[in-house]
Amino acid sequence: MIQKQKRQLFRLNLPLISFLIVLHIISLFYIFKKSFIFPVAIYVLALILFFFAYQKNKRERNLLEIKKQDLREKINLLQESIRKEKVLTPSLDKRNYRYTLLKQALDRFNQSLVLSDVGAAIAEETFILFGGSGNVLIYLINHENNNPEILFTKKLNLELIIKEKYGDLFNEWVIKHNQPLLIEDTSKDFRFDFQRIKEEVSRPIGSLIITPIITSDRFIGILRIESEEMNKFSSDDLRFLSTISNLAGIAIENSLLYGDAEELAIKDGLTGLYLRRFLDERGKEELQYAFKQNSEISVLMIDIDHFKKYNDNFGHRAGDIVLMHIADLLKGIFHDPVYTLSRFGGEEFLVLLPNTKKSKALKLAENLRKGIEEGVIILRRSPVKITVSIGVAAYPSDADSWVDLIKQSDTAMYKAKQEGRNRVCSLRSA
Repeated sequence: MIQKQKRQLFRLNLPLISFLIVLHIISLFYIFKKSFIFPVAIYVLALILFFFAYQKNKRERNLLEIKKQDLREKINLLQESIRKEKVLTPSLDKRNYRYTLLKQALDRFNQSLVLSDVGAAIAEETFILFGGSGNVLIYLINHENNNPEILFTKKLNLELIIKEKYGDLFNEWVIKHNQPLLIEDTSKDFRFDFQRIKEEVSRPIGSLIITPIITSDRFIGILRIESEEMNKFSSDDLRFLSTISNLAGIAIENSLLYGDAEELAIKDGLTGLYLRRFLDERGKEELQYAFKQNSEISVLMIDIDHFKKYNDNFGHRAGDIVLMHIADLLKGIFHDPVYTLSRFGGEEFLVLLPNTKKSKALKLAENLRKGIEEGVIILRRSPVKITVSIGVAAYPSDADSWVDLIKQSDTAMYKAKQEGRNRVCSLRSA
């Protein structure tokens, strides 16, 4: 285009050039005739015309140079745009691929309402979505103490042991600031002391990204990916992890609500202990397992002595206080998660002790009886002592079925009542 404009400029000046040539020829003619006045006048006129032509051409050349620079600038911008497109195209392809996989991951998030299954799905799908680029950790907030507790992990190295079950300084930062965290190089990040990282974190971490899991304006957990390599994650990765966190949060919240509803269906609202129908299911399962493993099962049937008098003397609310007091003592003594605690009837409780010999069950029952006897509760500003009668039975020494095991423990408990209450009894010696 510049060359075209130069040719156009030449054509515009062609008449002037032709006129100057004619004047030059005429001047030569007069010089040949030895007449110099007219040629001088002609040359002066030619110089004047040449000067104006030169100025005009100069302006035209300047305009052409400006246009040339503008075109060069446009060419540079186009080249830069092409370069960025080349860089962005793979990134966009990667992003589109990720979001395609994300839809599949979301379907898996919602396949189950069991929290452990949901946690496993989130960890495994996140690991896949990031191409196995680092360890994935999911923490849930325990709202009793507001501390994060690890729910599930997906590790690059299966032999890696994560000792920080309740999180570390990185999780603390996310919880405190309630915002995502990207660290490209843990040794250089100004927000964290690298020496403290080495002291408090048991595994090597070069880079990481963490996003909070928030649902209904409630901070419920943390989703985290970490790598031993530095500069493994980008801000685009952090944005993508935030998207996963939002979707995972919905799945986790649904599973928590389902768990709460399920607990309400199988637990007593007053004491928080399991109801009898759940105990019966669990007892039958444990009995089948004990039969296959050739192990023992013991049960304790516990009845509060003279329970009616608490209601008669202090009102029905007093009876509820007594029941909650006994339930709390049971939870304190039988805290092992393998034990099952149940409110069996009105004032009766049953404790299922898998893989427990009868001799040990008798000792545990006696510890419980003493703990209840030695304790004091306040009913209407009056100190009151409580006692219980406990019957102990075991499989296979006392019974060979769940129904018979319950009957034997109940019979042993009535034996304790008949012998004066506030005691532990068994139909057969251990």
